[in-house]
Formats: sequence, C-alpha cells, structure tokens
Amino acid sequence: MNLKELAQEILSEGFDPKKDAVGGDFEELPDGLYDVILIDVKWQGPNAKGTEWLSFEFEILNEGFEGRKYFGNIFFSNEKMMQLNLKRVMKTASILDVDLSVEDFEDEETLVETLQQGVGTQCMVELKTNKKGNFQNWEAMEEVPFD
Repeated sequence: MNLKELAQEILSEGFDPKKDAVGGDFEELPDGLYDVILIDVKWQGPNAKGTEWLSFEFEILNEGFEGRKYFGNIFFSNEKMMQLNLKRVMKTASILDVDLSVEDFEDEETLVETLQQGVGTQCMVELKTNKKGNFQNWEAMEEVPFD
C-alpha cells in the first residue's frame, strides 16, 4: 500500500486531523511493578523546547503485557534537575550491572555506549503517576523479593 492509499484509508475511517488525537491505540501502562528487560538506550533531542533526554527502552515480561515497550526517560532540561537526574542515571546503570565512571559522562555518545552494556539485563521497573495525574514517573530496581 502506498502513502496515498493509506492516507485515504485513514480518512475514510473517520479520522479528523483538526479534532482527533494521533495517539490512536497507544495505551499507557497502569501504575505498578513490572518485570522488564533492557532493549536499547538512546540519547534523544533536542526537541522544540531544547530539551534533551536519555531514553531506556524496556520490554515488559509480565503476563498480559508481554512484548509491550516502556520508554523510561531521564530529562536534562534545566540545571535544577541536572543533579537529581545524573543520580538517576547512575542508579539505573548500577541496577543494570553497568559500571559508570566519571569519564563516561564526557559526552552523550560515550554515556550511551557505556549504558548499552546493560542491554539484555533483566530488572524491575516501578511506574507511579504523580499527584497531579499528568505524568508517570519510573524507577528501575533490583528483583523484588517475595514477602
């Protein structure tokens, strides 16, 4: 199918570009604890606002969510959050059994290359929506022991 045919199909199904959201079938994962495996790490941006971020791509292993992807992003948008988010990078690397050194923070390419050593590592990711309900935070963690 070419682009013209696909565009015609989308419009004939009732899509209104002036009113309808583009997200379509994408559904956020509910808050909770997920068993995941790291698939990829990338440096993204800058976007239109100049924000850059580190993106950890995880594949969900939990029953009912198998094969779904979760992108755990760590944003570097302002100095205020820089220190906190550098700690989050270090903590996530540690959980993924990646040894980061100060030299790995020399530039984005070096950082991503080192973090990619964790690809294939299994861990847990906890998702929690903030109090305002407009953003879902994530945290990587070691395997959670049974109570």
